[in-house]
Amino acid sequence: MSLDAGKKVYYKTMPEVVLQQATVVSTDGEIIVLDVEGKKDIAAGQQIMISSEGSQYFAEVLSFERGSVKARKTWSNSRGYFRVDDVVPLVARKVPGDPGLLVSRSFPFSEVVAPVSGEATALDVNPRVWQMLVNIHTMLGMVLERLDMETEGFKNAEKTHVNMSANGMAFRSKEPFAAGDTLEVKMLLPARPPLGVIVYGNVIRADDAGNGETEIAMHFNEMSEELRNEIIQYSLMRQREIIRSTRE
Repeated sequence: MSLDAGKKVYYKTMPEVVLQQATVVSTDGEIIVLDVEGKKDIAAGQQIMISSEGSQYFAEVLSFERGSVKARKTWSNSRGYFRVDDVVPLVARKVPGDPGLLVSRSFPFSEVVAPVSGEATALDVNPRVWQMLVNIHTMLGMVLERLDMETEGFKNAEKTHVNMSANGMAFRSKEPFAAGDTLEVKMLLPARPPLGVIVYGNVIRADDAGNGETEIAMHFNEMSEELRNEIIQYSLMRQREIIRSTRE
């Protein structure tokens, strides 16, 4: 991503959702200076994400004075995957010892919350009996999905701010993870239907975020193209919803 002086870019302080426009004043190695056009609530130590031409990177604010932000780049994503900010149920743990072969995967949960209606497909089936069978099938599916969520650990997930693409993600954790750790992250994405995702990746940045939390940036390990596409489609859907809600 080119950050030449005078270039217009977008930025946001984490974990905000709405992007703001800024102008690049100068870049020197890992240091970038932005004119944020009168913004007044940026403080040293905050994490910001800068976006330009489909690429993003994270930076730590070093100083802020008279609308000028001086920040140090901490992590970049130049592969161009679409990113989205969201709040999702999430639980993360460190994979102990030699991680070996870890397979990322996903599984959808149905949106069924009440018995559904149905019609008998055979003339000799009593309609009331048929409806009873449909209701039993629906409730059984709900029970099995609840068991799946508990078995996979999703019932212990806490709502967490995330910045995610099909390449990696950033989030805050109460666990003291460190750069180089291999993590298992379980998320329940509010897609249609809801999508359970279990991904593995390496921590490439872990910064003290205060209040006993750590700002984590992780890069996903190998995953199937099917799962990668599911994350991309989810990100696109959520970004459209966010943009639509801000306009209303």
